[in-house]
Amino acid sequence: MTGKGLKNLVLTEVDRAILDALAADPLVSARAVAETLGAPLAQVTGRMRALDRRRVSHVLAVLDLTAAGEQVCFVSLEVRGRPLEAVAADIRPIAEVMLISQLVAGQWDLLLMIRFGTVRALHDLMANRIGMVAGVYRFTVSVVLDIPSFQPRYVRFDSLPEPKADFAETMSEIGRIFAGQVDELDCQIITELLGNARQSINMIARKYQINASTIRYRVRSLESRGLIRFITVLDPQALGIRAFAFVEIEPRANCLADVLSCLRGKPWLPQIFVTTGPAPIKSIMFGEDMDAIKRIKNEELARVDGIIDVTISALAGAYKNDTRWGNKYT
Repeated sequence: MTGKGLKNLVLTEVDRAILDALAADPLVSARAVAETLGAPLAQVTGRMRALDRRRVSHVLAVLDLTAAGEQVCFVSLEVRGRPLEAVAADIRPIAEVMLISQLVAGQWDLLLMIRFGTVRALHDLMANRIGMVAGVYRFTVSVVLDIPSFQPRYVRFDSLPEPKADFAETMSEIGRIFAGQVDELDCQIITELLGNARQSINMIARKYQINASTIRYRVRSLESRGLIRFITVLDPQALGIRAFAFVEIEPRANCLADVLSCLRGKPWLPQIFVTTGPAPIKSIMFGEDMDAIKRIKNEELARVDGIIDVTISALAGAYKNDTRWGNKYT
């Protein structure tokens, strides 16, 4: 959806209450929301359909990284001699790369978020694949050790949805990653839900000519085993969010826990990661614009005792944002 299409959309108090309900339970029914809000069912149903149609809110199925036995790391790249778009285009097909975003200001040009199974696999990925992409001059890797805060509703940095993944390739990838945990029918169901989490059990059952109760049982089993879950993502522009930034925070050695305690729950800091590296706290920050983000740095973060240094780089959209993967914190 384009920015122009969102200009005519004004979110009401009911809309925002609906979005909060969807964030808490992505598959909540309109009737349940109406009863909670004390609003007419017809009104809530109409607004939920409008929010979904305009992609202000969108329910996604996500795979669990922990269940897949994988970890996450941030990679900052410096690019020389080639346009950033060309380098990002070469990296984009790598399945393990979940995020590619441009960094504005500072020594780094691209920010990647990568999933990996073992340190050896990560080394191979960086040395023999990403490091060999023409234009990649140097990089630094920060492995995520903990995720103290993560609000999945803010995983999108722009209004454009990800292109549809190839069905056969996705099925093959799921079968490989979750080998021994899923069979062919599980892979088919997961792939269907990754493509459209809102489609009904009956639609999937008709497509594969299988009893709906069987599909329903399989979906519940996949959820109970922690392989898949459902999240609600929001369109940032519709909420008045026009700027995202990658924040690196260096606390004093003995103040890490205290600083994290102060940062948790901040509405403008929806994602907080503890990583390896000289700035062990890395976060995603948002605001109405970059001036708002600068004010947060100068007025809010400056008041947090124990912080030595804060580096903020604007995230200029995303060349790739694979929202199919989540973790236990989402």
